[in-house]
Amino acid sequence: MTLLRTLGIETSCDETAVAVLDADGRIESEAIASQASSHARYGGVVPELASREHLQALPWLMDRALAAAARPPELVAVTAGPGLVGALLVGVRYAAAFAWGRSLPLVAVDHLEAHLASPFLDSDGGPAASMPERVLALVASGGHSSWYLVDETGSRRLCRTRDDAAGESFDKVAQALGLPYPGGPVVDRIARTGDPGAVPLPRPRLADSRLDFSFSGLKSAAVRWIREHSLAAGGGVEPDRAVRDLLASFERAVVEQLLAPLDELVDEHRPLLLTASGGVAANTELRRRLQERADALGLGVRLPARRLTTDNAAMVARAGQLAHARGCWSDPRRLDARPREAWQPPGMRGLSTTGGGV
Repeated sequence: MTLLRTLGIETSCDETAVAVLDADGRIESEAIASQASSHARYGGVVPELASREHLQALPWLMDRALAAAARPPELVAVTAGPGLVGALLVGVRYAAAFAWGRSLPLVAVDHLEAHLASPFLDSDGGPAASMPERVLALVASGGHSSWYLVDETGSRRLCRTRDDAAGESFDKVAQALGLPYPGGPVVDRIARTGDPGAVPLPRPRLADSRLDFSFSGLKSAAVRWIREHSLAAGGGVEPDRAVRDLLASFERAVVEQLLAPLDELVDEHRPLLLTASGGVAANTELRRRLQERADALGLGVRLPARRLTTDNAAMVARAGQLAHARGCWSDPRRLDARPREAWQPPGMRGLSTTGGGV
């Protein structure tokens, strides 16, 4: 299939990002502005603040990314959903105007479809890898935690969290301890020096599903433990042993919840490869345990470079590039943001019949 040089734009949450990929999926240029420091004081993303910061950052990021690219793009790809509606609208409107003004084709990208493409990008400037016929893929982030089957027909969600996402759980437990936002990277660092068997935490299972998982009870149990034992990790000093053990135990429980359906999914779908993507895919314990399980099952694993696990425009450009080659396109005069997960661009992602947002 013929691929075009693609400009990708990502504004679904609290990262403003622009990237240009060549026809082979090489990352020619990237520009990104993080809003983490702006939202840190609130302990989470403030939608109105996120939208305003996207408005300020996107024009100069576009200039930077386009100036660093070898040639102008032939296709524009933009995240149209799911995400924060105001944040999405900034990127969608900008991309539509850019494509319309230059008579370029435009593709609306599903944010989760973009994460599924990220393990196949080369962060060192090489061409993107091709995807095998059947891939079992985990997407775990602050807003989503699901397993997908990706094959020649597209992608299909197989199971999901019924409540909190894994990344959200890390953030909330970190917040309860007084740790900075975002909590995931901080928990990862501190948990490396703790005992993952020190604190007994539940691994909830759902009575009406053999594969779906839950993090709400696990998160609540960790917060109760913090309060009952008067734990705190603020003040700029290295946390004491009790905090390190709690975080190591919590991290282990989250990872075990995410990987609990893996054996059954492999038996049922016989994938050729396992992948993980999304912000939680940067977690050291998850990467290690997934590799161990894959080795035991005789399967290969592809993990994105850590800088490509968070929201980025390179993965949006790649997903749009592949979708356009399959015949997908969007009318820039009619494209709108679609914040709910139940939406997917035509010909891209097919959700399972369980439906529902996460």
